[in-house]
Amino acid sequence: MALTCPRCDTDVPAEAFYCPYCNLPKPKGGFAGAAEAKPTKTPPQATPAACRNERRVSNQSLNRPLKTRRKIKLGVLSFAALVTVLSVGIYIFVVPLVLSQEAEPKAALSALETLRHMPSNQPGVTIDARMSGELETSRRVGNLVAYRGWTVRPIKGTKTKVLISFSYQEVGDTDRRAEWIADLTTGSFAPQTPLAVSVSTR
Repeated sequence: MALTCPRCDTDVPAEAFYCPYCNLPKPKGGFAGAAEAKPTKTPPQATPAACRNERRVSNQSLNRPLKTRRKIKLGVLSFAALVTVLSVGIYIFVVPLVLSQEAEPKAALSALETLRHMPSNQPGVTIDARMSGELETSRRVGNLVAYRGWTVRPIKGTKTKVLISFSYQEVGDTDRRAEWIADLTTGSFAPQTPLAVSVSTR
């Protein structure tokens, strides 16, 4: 079943330990299902006594002096104006800044799938199979400590490029990482680390 990342709303495979787009670790309770809805509490029913109390309070408020009611009204209007100004400021300045610095999740995941199925430097072997072979070799010789596998991360300040990586850790805190910068407009992939260069076609 497709699950949803609570941070970026990306579909996450059930067996994944991290979100493939924003790299969020899997929560203890697991990623939330896309169709799950949060339970809502029904408001308690008003009792006749409560209704009478409300009427009594409203009658008392009507009997307040006119100056007091004007002060309250001005205070409410001032607060509403402040909230409106803040909301407009957030919409004008913050929202475009956030949206301009992240690539579309679907386009980023599509680039990941394209890279994984591209041919490697071994004839007839894809990059995904090549990286799986590197991981299996590390495990077989007893060097493998932990692995993260494939991840996609946005590059700050651009919507057209993302960083795709495959990483695992070996004995001695050795971090083995293959990274490519994917250009979503041209469909090109530029290797950034020696491991990525060694498995890519020349």
